[in-house]
Amino acid sequence: MSAVGRVEAHPLTAAPAWALPRRISERWTLAGVLALAALLRGAGLAGTPLNPFYDAAVRSMGHSWHDLLTGALDPSGQVAIDKPPVDLWLQVASTRLLGFDTVGLLVPGILGGVAAVALLYDLVRTLAGRRAATVAAVALAVLPLDVITSRSDTMDSVMSATVLGALAVTARGARSGRVSRVVLGGALVGLAFEVKLFEALPAAVPLAVLWLAGATGLSRGRRAAGLGGAAAAAITVGLLWLVVLSVAVPAGQRPWAFGAANGSAWRATFVYNGWERLTGGARPASPGVPAAAHGTVPAAAGPGRLVSRQDGLLGRLGLELAAAWAVLVAVAALKAWRPLSPTGRAGLAAMAAWLALGTVLFSAQAAFRPRYAEAFAGSVAAVLGIGAVQARAALRGRRGALVIAGAAGIMVVSLAISVTAVGAHAEDAGTLGAMPPARVARLSAFLRDHQDGARYEAADAAVTKAAALIAADGRPQLLLNADRGRPLVGPARLAAAAAGGAVRFGVVDSGCTHAAPVRSDGCSAAARWIRAHGVDVSRAAGQPRGVVYRLPTARTAAGAAAVGGLHGR
Repeated sequence: MSAVGRVEAHPLTAAPAWALPRRISERWTLAGVLALAALLRGAGLAGTPLNPFYDAAVRSMGHSWHDLLTGALDPSGQVAIDKPPVDLWLQVASTRLLGFDTVGLLVPGILGGVAAVALLYDLVRTLAGRRAATVAAVALAVLPLDVITSRSDTMDSVMSATVLGALAVTARGARSGRVSRVVLGGALVGLAFEVKLFEALPAAVPLAVLWLAGATGLSRGRRAAGLGGAAAAAITVGLLWLVVLSVAVPAGQRPWAFGAANGSAWRATFVYNGWERLTGGARPASPGVPAAAHGTVPAAAGPGRLVSRQDGLLGRLGLELAAAWAVLVAVAALKAWRPLSPTGRAGLAAMAAWLALGTVLFSAQAAFRPRYAEAFAGSVAAVLGIGAVQARAALRGRRGALVIAGAAGIMVVSLAISVTAVGAHAEDAGTLGAMPPARVARLSAFLRDHQDGARYEAADAAVTKAAALIAADGRPQLLLNADRGRPLVGPARLAAAAAGGAVRFGVVDSGCTHAAPVRSDGCSAAARWIRAHGVDVSRAAGQPRGVVYRLPTARTAAGAAAVGGLHGR
């Protein structure tokens, strides 16, 4: 038999050498699924709200190599985002090619969502054959959670694609006995950590299970060595950016990492985005900012959270999650896993472990956002695909057909929910710091027309509010506080900058009341100095009262001192 006509044997897909039409059919089927995924994720982007916090960093990083490496949020390099900038590098490249607009900012996430569907297909096909792979790919393509996240201004869909790529190459390595594949899988998990930090780590569990139980052609020692290599690769790649930042960028040139009490990127990674995400301590303390702007979920932690109607979790994830658990129980009861190859059985066990870990972790997590469930969305679709096909084969006849019909019905409902979400321009990035576009345009125009050569467009009490201006026009801002009232610039330095003409306006778009936390941007010493010494020009800038202040210059300060001297004679 020639190499062209040979077809790799598989317990569920074994076919004669002449099965070329089947291959063509499979390719067209996959192309159709990917087209559906792309359509759901890419249609009607123009009206999708964006997150100015990360978009400001994308604009700043696109004009400075220093800002690109450090993940600086503002052009002056004072504050960095709270995560490695790896995913934002994709957005920088996209906006440079397509323009700094909604499409340019969202394309990387859309491509990540479509790639995740393709990689899931490859993973499940390696484990359980093309029928299961097709069902799994369709399940992920229409899953509302994945559709909405892929259309959002976040990093989660790229992270999801990366971990699915890690599992896909590991599955191929387990089946062929190639240790290099699992090491590559570990490196991809590390890359996923660079993209979305601890959200990527639940995938390490199925990777370990799949390799240790599925690479049956290798000795235990070789399997253990391969897993050790994967762990080393994951740690090396996962910490690479932090190490480079610490070694290559002098301490005085590193921006303050948002969310870190001491400004350290290490602390932002492991405390703010690690421990505090589990315990709930990372919730921003921003008075007057709606919870929805931060992406918070009203559903309380507990067993029913992921199937709750609150925040749409039942439709976004809960229906397919419940279906995945149902078919998994059916497969276990019917022992329908037996026809699978050893690698396929290990793969099903790995997907089940991933599903269980994700369900427990995100049902219990204190600081939860719907997009975080992308960490195990692939397992939901994989279990649903493998489980439905295996249960159908075990039951046969009418009962088997009912299993497939039930899975298809769930996916039709998911498709309908996704279509509705697309029409409503739903997103899950949050709009932290966002202002109405008309307000931003008026404020930007006012500040631009009255700069008089100032280095900074404005002195901003809140990073999140400054982000809207940076995303709009890319001008340097003097950021007075990092977050939660942590001061970067005190009143003395601000007064000197104003007197020297480096900054002419202050923006304080958050109040300071008895109800506000002590450590809030609006109550900071610099914000109080602006209110005490500045002249309110908010109406001229098209803003509500008490937002924009003209700061005293050396000339006005000298005049005030002279008047004070005359009155004192």
